[in-house]
Amino acid sequence: MSKYAENLVLIPGLNNTKQTWDGVVEALPKSINTFPVDVPAIANIDEIAKELLKDLPEKFHLVGHSFGGFVALAILANAPERVSALSLVGTNAEADSEAGKEFRKKAIARVEAGEYEEMVNAAAHRTFHPDNLDNPKLQEIREQMLKDYGPERYIAHAKAIMDKPDRNSLLANTDIPYLFIASTDDLVIPLESTKAMLESAPKAEFKTIEKTGHLAPLEQPEALAELLLPWLEK
Repeated sequence: MSKYAENLVLIPGLNNTKQTWDGVVEALPKSINTFPVDVPAIANIDEIAKELLKDLPEKFHLVGHSFGGFVALAILANAPERVSALSLVGTNAEADSEAGKEFRKKAIARVEAGEYEEMVNAAAHRTFHPDNLDNPKLQEIREQMLKDYGPERYIAHAKAIMDKPDRNSLLANTDIPYLFIASTDDLVIPLESTKAMLESAPKAEFKTIEKTGHLAPLEQPEALAELLLPWLEK
């Protein structure tokens, strides 16, 4: 019998599809049943969670990256009995700020005006580590994900983020193994924002990952898989 969790659910971030997890899945032990998901175009974080839960295993370890972390927390809130352990990567448990909401309203307006790919491509320098901006393989994957993800899903997810509740009390009141992972070079959700969840979950493990921007699952899949292994034994 394997020492690792039987089932592992992996939730991608904004503008990402389940393809972002390919390298992580490849680097993990084959004894683990992995369930990378695509997040449906639903404009409410709890409704997204309920929809995903319909097709997930009865019990699982759960990893959420960025926006996927918000969804993972909603899954924990809606079905705590099904989540064995939770890892949050490059994300936080806060409600959206007023500045964040204003930013998202403007972004939605641009997407509705037909500027989706132009807008996301212009932000690549903030999402990737400088060393990875010219990596043709990574940029090819990113472009494919962008096409598969699409503007309709972006608008729905941006609206879901604007209305998401603060989940810090959920972290504080749920006793499962937590692992928080942050990149030292993340400009989208800075390390300190992820680390702040330790105030609600002081027993959580906190680890950092190097040479990646915001897209750790895509930029450093082997390193991320290695950080997950001890947590997958719990």
